[in-house]
Amino acid sequence: MEQFLTQEDVAGVTRLLILQPTAFCNVDCDYCYLPNRGDRRIMSHDTAAAAARFVFESGLQAVDFTVVWHAGEPLMVRPDWYREAFARIAAEAPQGISVPHAIQTNGMLIDERWCELFLAHEVRVGVSIDGPAFLHDARRRSRGGEGTHAKALKGLRMLKARGVATHVICVITNASLTHARELIAFFRDEGVVDIGFNIEEVEGVNLQSSLARPGVVSDFHAFFEAILVEADHTNPPLRIREYRNALAMLRHPGFGSMTANSQNMPFAMLTVGVNGELFTFSPELAGLKSESYADFIVGRLPAATARSVLSDPVFTRLWRDIWSGTAMCRANCKYFNLCLGGAPVNKLSECHTFVATETLACKLSQQVIADVSLGHLERSMMES
Repeated sequence: MEQFLTQEDVAGVTRLLILQPTAFCNVDCDYCYLPNRGDRRIMSHDTAAAAARFVFESGLQAVDFTVVWHAGEPLMVRPDWYREAFARIAAEAPQGISVPHAIQTNGMLIDERWCELFLAHEVRVGVSIDGPAFLHDARRRSRGGEGTHAKALKGLRMLKARGVATHVICVITNASLTHARELIAFFRDEGVVDIGFNIEEVEGVNLQSSLARPGVVSDFHAFFEAILVEADHTNPPLRIREYRNALAMLRHPGFGSMTANSQNMPFAMLTVGVNGELFTFSPELAGLKSESYADFIVGRLPAATARSVLSDPVFTRLWRDIWSGTAMCRANCKYFNLCLGGAPVNKLSECHTFVATETLACKLSQQVIADVSLGHLERSMMES
């Protein structure tokens, strides 16, 4: 991939179009990276349609293109709003192409109306729940300071009972590291099959992490080893996203020759803010402030086009610096072929520049995960 891009270079690369229906969130997790969580404005249907048009008119959509509703609590916007938004987006798609949708939610507002919407449109739902109540409620609390576990669990159970396609994202904090068995037992007992583990990151407006301490690498190594062992012993075995992703990279026909991932490749992920602000690269950049990068906004809908973004000076500056940081990773890191340069937002948040390499996020989420996953695979092959 070259530093200077044309529209042809980005054709067919967009896997995720992340739309922010509202920045508002009804909970106040103390590790949240998002700014503006009190902003109750709602995206217009015209903006949602313009976002889809931006992708389809330039042929940006990848084979596995998905619209993801995220960044705030998307269920703060009523189901009827989504019915109209889905229809407007479908109307922009080329003939014969159906657009899949996914939503990431804290689960607290799920009821029969939401289940009906999800089932009618085959929406994939991710629920954020950090395991048992003693872990979840320590960090995921309401604006009034109450724990949110009971309501989140009620929503998760309703989704499972109604047969909605559901997975879970669990944030790992320092307190989680000695509770691998309890975490897996909780998800097993709740019938959760697909789990992704996000670490508590220094990211966005979250300026510190409980994992940023001496000895955390070895402790996280032991934790993730225990997670994989415990997950193998459930029936059926739990599907751990990080392990599956590591194996998928090893099996990829391009392994060893790829140069970028979905967070440092332009247009692979596109994020649209409530008012039509357009972002690319790490979606967590959306809403952050930066004089150097003009708040990371590379265009505004409905006026923006792929061609206008590629010539935009903010995009050009972002791409130059992100590409430089990725090139440094490629030159210096033995894990590069697995992570392909990491997440720009982590470099900026931890190192205060995109032109950087190793971060705490990559040590844990990439290096430790790779080492543990490869060791687990080797043991599994020897035992079979």
